[in-house]
Amino acid sequence: MEQAFPARSSDVVSSLRNYTVAKQEVASSVRAAKQLFEALGVQEAAGRCQALVVQLAEDRFNLAVVGQFKRGKSSLMNAVLGRNLLPTGLLPLTSAITTLCYGSKERVMINRQGFAWEQEVPLAQLEAYITERGNPGNEKGLVEARVELPLPFLRRGLHFIDTPGIGSARHENTATTYAFLPQMNAVIFVTSVEAPLSEAEEGFLIDIRGQVRQLFVVVNKIDVLGDTDREEVLDYIHTRVVQLLGKGNAYLSPLSARDGLNAKLNRDDTGIHQSGLAAFEQMLTTYLAEAQGRTFLVSILDHALRIVASVDPAQANDEIELPGSVFKLRQTMESLRESLLAGVPLSEVRIELEPAVAESHVIEQVIDASRSPARKPGGQAHVRTCLVCTAQGQALFAFFAKWQYRLATDTTAQHAFAANRGMCPIHTWQFQEMASPQGISNGYVPLIEAMAVELSHLIEQGAEHAAVPLAVLLADDTTCPACRLVRETAVEQIEQLLAYLVTVEGREVYASSTGLCLPHLQATLAHAEHSDDGPIERSVIAEFLLREQVLRLENLAEDLHSYSLKRDALRRGLLHQEEEYAWRHALVQLVGERAARGGAIVADQGTV
Repeated sequence: MEQAFPARSSDVVSSLRNYTVAKQEVASSVRAAKQLFEALGVQEAAGRCQALVVQLAEDRFNLAVVGQFKRGKSSLMNAVLGRNLLPTGLLPLTSAITTLCYGSKERVMINRQGFAWEQEVPLAQLEAYITERGNPGNEKGLVEARVELPLPFLRRGLHFIDTPGIGSARHENTATTYAFLPQMNAVIFVTSVEAPLSEAEEGFLIDIRGQVRQLFVVVNKIDVLGDTDREEVLDYIHTRVVQLLGKGNAYLSPLSARDGLNAKLNRDDTGIHQSGLAAFEQMLTTYLAEAQGRTFLVSILDHALRIVASVDPAQANDEIELPGSVFKLRQTMESLRESLLAGVPLSEVRIELEPAVAESHVIEQVIDASRSPARKPGGQAHVRTCLVCTAQGQALFAFFAKWQYRLATDTTAQHAFAANRGMCPIHTWQFQEMASPQGISNGYVPLIEAMAVELSHLIEQGAEHAAVPLAVLLADDTTCPACRLVRETAVEQIEQLLAYLVTVEGREVYASSTGLCLPHLQATLAHAEHSDDGPIERSVIAEFLLREQVLRLENLAEDLHSYSLKRDALRRGLLHQEEEYAWRHALVQLVGERAARGGAIVADQGTV
């Protein structure tokens, strides 16, 4: 079923992007909830959030057709599709879900209990699995039959779902339909004029009214009544639906699915309109074209809010670093939901942060948490690299490990990162080595969007003078949080080292270590010149450090010569460890450890 009024291609692209942006905001809140519940140890809630994340990722919209047995659910779906595809009959269908979705070719995929893989069967064999005649008592263990069809009506992730009838003699049918409720984004509820709104149907409407965002009520089989009786029945159904659900919560569509299908098969446009099917299809088409995305996101938030409400905030452990609180998550989700329901343009659906939040110390908190407990240089005597570089590498590893998690799941961290203009080029690529593509995709959205806004402002201010203000927008070593961590860690380690070298024990331990790289030796000597120690102590420490460095460099030069000689002589087996890695130690001496200077990042540096 084609859209009645297709938009211009540019409008479609813009609408899809706006929807994608809004979906990212919803996904961020759901992922944050999942991470929170995992930290709290509430695995059931975390699993339900993960199911919502999967649903968002699939962008699947479940439009379920529900109702009591023999109301014409399958007939209605056939009428919408314009073909006799789903079997109809006098017996209840099996207690399984039948899903129609888009596929490049017609086929049926069968999901059965106890089977690890789906089974593909011809469309002609569908009846053998989903009917009581072909699968009595569901003896084949059918869980779901997925019918893939190359129909534009289904292309945008729409799953048109036939559910087992409620209120039939088979209680498992009703149970299956109720169990599927959490996955329904919108519902077409089918009743008929023959026995309108039975007790079971009214009970079902009451049960789903708080769980389904959009409800269409179809009154089928109007062809069996005259005009007077038809109006009376429709008035009764309308009154009861309003009483049960409230005004504006459901669309009421009287029609004859049988007449509509026959008219479609005979290409009878007049008959399609007279059956009431055309009006229903127009309403459904408009909804799917204009409101599906918004309703889908609201439905996801509704499910997420119910999950959040089911968790007791008292379960939180203050010792666990959480991506947010239950209360904050609920506020975020409710704000997004209100924006979507209020009809706010999808391009403007955002998690609004107060200025104080955007300028929060979220990055500083991660930096502080990334610092390892202070250790004396003696505790690193075994490390085969610069002592200060080692501490910097360990701090960076801890920072990136914590930050990639926060940036991927915490919207506050994402906006703080954007306000900070990201990281310098060196640490950006160092961060990339630890972060996943998905984590980067999640965390960098606000920064990329903020940069786009700033560039737009530069255009307004005059593009010919944009070079200087653009330079201010780029992150460098003065704004990069990783650079700041490296600098602060170096100062802390140098101060500890100088305090330790005042003692005889400290100098003995340092002499047995690999000491410092030349850049950090220079920084240590500069720091010593301005220390509070007396001039004699400063002189002793400086001479000690320089003499130790000369000895190390001389030994390193010998190792380099020996390495080259033994390799040239094809005697690699004679190399000892210092010779084997002399080339690397030489580079570290000249420029510092790669993990502290923008190279590969590992948990424990320089153990060779």
